[in-house]
Amino acid sequence: MSDAPPRALLAGGRAFALPEGARAILPGPLRPLPLAADGVLGVALLDGIAVPVLAAAPGLGHGAAWVLLDSTAGRLVIAGEALIEDLPAEAGPLPLAALGSRPAPRALPDEGAAAPHAARAARSLPAALMARLGGLSLALPLSELETVLAMPPLRRTPGVGGAALGLASAPGGPLLVLDPARLMEGEATGQAPIQLAVFRHAGRRLGLPCAQLVPTTEDGSGFVERVQALLPELGAAPLGTTAPPPPAEPMRALLLCEAAGQPFALRVEDVVAAIAPLSPSPAPDRARGAGSMPGGIVVRGVVAHRGEVLPVLDGGERLGLRPVLQGPGSEAPMLRLAGARPVALAVSQVTGLRSIPERLITAAAGEGMVAAMATLGEQVVPVCRAAALAGAGP
Repeated sequence: MSDAPPRALLAGGRAFALPEGARAILPGPLRPLPLAADGVLGVALLDGIAVPVLAAAPGLGHGAAWVLLDSTAGRLVIAGEALIEDLPAEAGPLPLAALGSRPAPRALPDEGAAAPHAARAARSLPAALMARLGGLSLALPLSELETVLAMPPLRRTPGVGGAALGLASAPGGPLLVLDPARLMEGEATGQAPIQLAVFRHAGRRLGLPCAQLVPTTEDGSGFVERVQALLPELGAAPLGTTAPPPPAEPMRALLLCEAAGQPFALRVEDVVAAIAPLSPSPAPDRARGAGSMPGGIVVRGVVAHRGEVLPVLDGGERLGLRPVLQGPGSEAPMLRLAGARPVALAVSQVTGLRSIPERLITAAAGEGMVAAMATLGEQVVPVCRAAALAGAGP
């Protein structure tokens, strides 16, 4: 491939013009971005800095062709399927806001010329990608293409015929990488491939190494014929079957809390509400603001919630630790626990809601305060029974 900067990016069968200063970079690990807007694929670390990675347009897929842009909003990476050195006539601008300078859009045709213009655009849509390696070239139909990857390492394997270079590991499963000289019917060149066009044919998952992929309106019928002729030598090709997605892992929603320095969790269905920090009022008929419930459970006061008066229990005391409420007037977050006898449990803090795989939750042997243990990274957190905390028994 030449050192010329890319002029356009191919994504979803469409060509997009790139602004000046765009430069190709190698794809890297893509980290998900929760609650991201449509079209934002995630973030990638470039020189230790998180840079957003976007699709060329919302709803379009992406591949291993990454372009780094400097926009008025900062650095961006746009991901597509292939880079194009020559700007196709049908290429449109990237539909992204605040990209900085880019070529001014061409004037729209007048209303009378709109229909012929649309017809010309339809006729010029790419039907294939022209794969090039040195002086070799071959049109690969988009209907056969699965994705485009950075060229992976190859492994020679017994049983791989002369029409292939070896096997490669890639997302979606292994594939057999064809010899471009055999498939393109030409002499091998010294140019190293940098991309791998992954496709499926006759139930086989195959790859074609190349240095450049350029949209073309050729139908690619010659490609199909050449691959068909090589099939007797491709017995080692992995089958291109699609494995069913793994079953969804059972999860359990837990509310993580802390009382007197002790982390603990409750099943989310056992908590009616989390109440912002309050200072309990003295319980009725209790001169010192503390009373007791059946079983000698100490009540530290009352709070009003949704039209009801709830007795307040101290989470630290219920766990056998120091009190969360240190005296009259002290505030603490409260949890309204579910049950026939509603109570508010004072805690030091509510850490947050977590969805935990059930395989990481181990039931406890007894029927006391702790129902299970949840493993969160290197920490083991007790999952408590709300009824036991509320003094209602297991």
